Amino acid sequence: MTEDERTERERIAELRTPGRKWVFGQLQGWNCALCAARLHTDRPICTVEVDYGSVTETYRLYVCTPSCEAARTAQRPVPPGGGSAAIRAPRQRTGA
Repeated sequence: MTEDERTERERIAELRTPGRKWVFGQLQGWNCALCAARLHTDRPICTVEVDYGSVTETYRLYVCTPSCEAARTAQRPVPPGGGSAAIRAPRQRTGA
């Protein structure tokens, strides 16, 4: 088992901690349960139960594939020429 796998397994075990705070997107499967980044490719890891007073909901959690760090670097494409891409400002509305 590599260091990355061990730390990810430990982080997954921490997800089941009672009273843990969740981001809405993590519970809905839109964001990674470990790093909270937007999911583009994912894999299910476990289910958790969240208490809302007298109601308990069960959610299936998803994480980045292949791993959080690899997924984040894959989402940042390098522009041609190796420099940073220019970010254009939004158009300003002018009065008529």
